[in-house]
Amino acid sequence: LSGLLVKSARMMVETVHDLRQAKIDCPILVGGAALSNRFTRLHIGPEYGGLVAYAQDAMSGLALANLIQDDDERQKLALSLLTETEGMAEAERQRNASAADESIRPVQPAQVRRDIAAQRPPDLRLHVLRDYDLEQVFPYINPQMLYVRHLGFNGRFADALEAGDPAAVELRESVRRVEDLVLAYPDIQANAVFKFFPCQSDGQWLTVLGPDGQTVIERFYFGRQSQRDGLCLSDYVLPRESGANGSASGPAGGVDYVAMFVTSIGPGVRSLTEKWMADGQYLNAHILQALALESAEGFAELLHQRIRQMWGFGDPAGTSYQDLFRVQYRGCRFSFGYPACPRLEDQEQLFRLLDVTSNIGVELTEESMMDPESSVSAIVVHHPDAKYFSLSEQDIQRLEQEAEALRAGA
Repeated sequence: LSGLLVKSARMMVETVHDLRQAKIDCPILVGGAALSNRFTRLHIGPEYGGLVAYAQDAMSGLALANLIQDDDERQKLALSLLTETEGMAEAERQRNASAADESIRPVQPAQVRRDIAAQRPPDLRLHVLRDYDLEQVFPYINPQMLYVRHLGFNGRFADALEAGDPAAVELRESVRRVEDLVLAYPDIQANAVFKFFPCQSDGQWLTVLGPDGQTVIERFYFGRQSQRDGLCLSDYVLPRESGANGSASGPAGGVDYVAMFVTSIGPGVRSLTEKWMADGQYLNAHILQALALESAEGFAELLHQRIRQMWGFGDPAGTSYQDLFRVQYRGCRFSFGYPACPRLEDQEQLFRLLDVTSNIGVELTEESMMDPESSVSAIVVHHPDAKYFSLSEQDIQRLEQEAEALRAGA
């Protein structure tokens, strides 16, 4: 099982529970960006009862796959994982007991500065981009993500390619051939929709307003860190009362602005992949899937850059693609399902605001995942101090409880 998003990790718990109910007891290997060994040991393993091993990366997963083929080695692994789980569970019990003994204190909000001006965008229109030139998108693909994370190249790909490494050159040519085929395939297009919105924050709430800066059209509720910096995504939006002296700022007493967008590469990726698989072109099929996913990310990078330019704080001259990959620019974009805003369900509100399905054909599944999967959605903030942050497992659990209570109250 592999999980990229926070919700994927929680779904693993449900999946192994279903497997156990079906009396399936084969070894299970788990991994992915959303997962940790601690979560595996404390949540997934106990729900399954059988062997559940965590793989930090593809190579350790391969080593585990080879190891469990041997009966003796598999039994040794199971015993060591059981011992590790018991140790972690005991430490968790002690930590929880210690926390329960402390007096409950409210989470202190982060000290995010408010002495900044609301950055007014050029318009509040809905912008739809259809069949955008993919040749303009490809340079925005992070090579480390495409070639190392997806295609398995070992090392820093850009450096290896520049040095003339034969493996890097061969892999780049393989990807280039697929790029040429994609450019000639009419059913694979780059599409996007974006819009600027007036908004205000109120604690953990982000209130999205209509063009008049008064009418509430959507509200997002975000989680707050209980430790570290005490950050919440709404902290990066000016509150209703703002300004250096606490006075109201903006045309409606503290109106600020955010941007929202969805990019997508499709919809023909799946059909072409299936065709190539049926024809035995397995490498091309694998490259196509990886290329589509990273092209959606690259399109998001390109569109975010365009949004910054429209917003009035474009990147300085000489900004390189590597600078973009290292987030060397003002503001941040936050995507649902990732650590700062882990609730995928909130995508439904973004989809309503942008009328995504009608405009570019991207749909949400019952689990709030995007289809085509090679799609990226995001909220963009302009605050110059904005940075990426993570909610802990406890913060996410509290957020889910608070969201459930808010739904019940509504």
